[in-house]
Amino acid sequence: MKQSLTRFAPTALLAAAALLVATQAEAHAHLVKATPAANAQVGAPTTLQLQFSEKLEPKFSAVELMKASGTAIAVTSAVSAKDAKAIDVGVKTPLAPGAYMVMWHVVSADGHKSKGDYNFTVK
Repeated sequence: MKQSLTRFAPTALLAAAALLVATQAEAHAHLVKATPAANAQVGAPTTLQLQFSEKLEPKFSAVELMKASGTAIAVTSAVSAKDAKAIDVGVKTPLAPGAYMVMWHVVSADGHKSKGDYNFTVK
């Protein structure tokens, strides 16, 4: 009996380590959906919405928008009052045709930081 427990100990340790890593990886807020979507070609949007996998800390979560040329576009961004996993973005001026980059940075409710970006084009 003692010999069979010793034989399975490395497997049990490996399984426990894998579970710990998987739990830690899921703790970060990941972008799961965006409107407009990444690489989309759309008419000029007046709003954007980014949906994340975790609840967000409003004070530390925001979105910026810029033209491909690097010019910043004035927007308002805030964690949605309807869904703590989403950021609503209001575009202050109409977007001209061209390429745009959305840059986001968030802190999930458990304190983990994430950031990223994606592009879309206005027809």
